[in-house]
Amino acid sequence: MKISSCKFKPSQKGAATLIVVLVLAMVMGIIALTTARTGLMEQKITGNDLRAREALEAAEAGLEYGTAWAGKHNVPWPSGANTLACPATGCPTLPQVTGTSTGEAYNVSALVYSRPGADSEFIHVRSTATGASDASISGATDTYIKPGSLLTKEGKLPPPLVMDGCMTSTTGTPDIYPNWHDLDGDGSKDANEWVDANGNGVVDSGEWTDANGNGKVDNELERSIMTSKPENVGGNFCLNYCGPGGGCDPTSAGTGRSHLDLHNGLLQNNTAYPHNSLWDYYFQVSQAQFKAAASATLSTDPGLYWVSSTGNWAGGTYGSAADPVMIVFEHGCPKPNGNTTIYGILFFLEVDGCVTDPMNGWGNVTVYGSLGVNGGVKKMNANLEIHGVGDGVGMQTINSRPINASRLPGTWKDF
Repeated sequence: MKISSCKFKPSQKGAATLIVVLVLAMVMGIIALTTARTGLMEQKITGNDLRAREALEAAEAGLEYGTAWAGKHNVPWPSGANTLACPATGCPTLPQVTGTSTGEAYNVSALVYSRPGADSEFIHVRSTATGASDASISGATDTYIKPGSLLTKEGKLPPPLVMDGCMTSTTGTPDIYPNWHDLDGDGSKDANEWVDANGNGVVDSGEWTDANGNGKVDNELERSIMTSKPENVGGNFCLNYCGPGGGCDPTSAGTGRSHLDLHNGLLQNNTAYPHNSLWDYYFQVSQAQFKAAASATLSTDPGLYWVSSTGNWAGGTYGSAADPVMIVFEHGCPKPNGNTTIYGILFFLEVDGCVTDPMNGWGNVTVYGSLGVNGGVKKMNANLEIHGVGDGVGMQTINSRPINASRLPGTWKDF
């Protein structure tokens, strides 16, 4: 009996050890599972953080791209709105971005241009990027930009014809349609936009506000302040209108004036203007800056063109009311071939280039905007029509393309 009792005690000690080992193994297993789970969670957090950062970087890339695009193109506002949401017609083509850390692809899913008001010089740009395979991953950033304007205030609303010289030997009846302030934008001269008190079809002294007391309707001075009686402007900003015999008298008929149909407009002779040159009247950039930003090959596409050739140029429709052209002819007065429509500004840089190279032979040409001539004009063609800005047919303002865009401080990365 004693022998049997001695063998039983070691057996009980082995069972206790086994229980302790099992408990320790379970604890270690739980710790291992918890550690693995924590590691996986940290990996997910790190991966999500990487993807979030990459999405934000992709949004930044879209913002830089959108800012650069707005520095070379007009932001085309939809009718009646002040926001352009891309992708849409008229938007830049948005690139896809691939993250270097994860290899994830990101799309700039939204690029939104907006302004506080229709006339604001500042544009708010917001870029949003999302994962190509997981749209829940996203990043967004924004900034304000100011496009570098090409035109002066006067250049955005110029009279249809601006010249610093004589108009001579005009033949036929070129048509020059004056500007007016179309308050409601309906394209018609309504009663509140021009009060013809005596019904004679002419803007008389009692029918507009003579702001500077010179007895003339001055487009560049008085048009902007008109409220209930916006002025029906006299068509020409003529610095030196020349009548017969070389005299400069816009009130007398002559070989130039008698053949113009001004459509109830008024010629302005030797009008003072606050600029050093005709170029400075239109543009607030130098000729070198314009030339550097312009294309040397003339095209019907909207944009800036600096043409050095004196040869004839192709007819067609150049630009549009929403996105006009700015064409500078460096030499002479080159002629278009065939029917031609221009939205924007034609500027002849050479002094008296349209005298030594007369304008006869221009054919059927219609300009919606303004014709600027550095010097005089000889033999203006009978089939030429020039519609001033805001005449209700062409455009309400010349919305020229910018040549750059400056970002304003205030985004998150500036701090």
